[in-house]
Amino acid sequence: MHPNIRAILAVVAGVIIGVTIMNGIQSFSPYQPPPGVTYISGEPPYLEWVRSLNTSAWTIIIVSMLTGSLIGAFVTNKITPPTNFPPLITGFTILFFAIVRYMAFASPAWATYVSCVGCLLFAWIGGWLATRIKIGKY
Repeated sequence: MHPNIRAILAVVAGVIIGVTIMNGIQSFSPYQPPPGVTYISGEPPYLEWVRSLNTSAWTIIIVSMLTGSLIGAFVTNKITPPTNFPPLITGFTILFFAIVRYMAFASPAWATYVSCVGCLLFAWIGGWLATRIKIGKY
């Protein structure tokens, strides 16, 4: 398979796994939106819910983003030849997903800063770990 196509598929796989992990962690959070309120429509009730989240809720959101970036980038770099670029794309894509979902709705400044730096840092760490940890024949 051509290396560029393999890298694109690796990023897609890493993002899918990372976002799934992020959503899985958040689905067990005690801080859930009220029934019928969703971020897709961008309705005022969702905006009010996001603004009402406390520090514990934002901590869970940040931890889920960082975990998704770490594991997603790990998977990406396991599929591609070891480089720094594809895992960082995975981390940035997960960060973009989180920005659309939460940060665009008046998140606290500290959560924005931690997520922007953290997603890319944890994606780099995940890519680095993938070069150090042997799984199977790769």
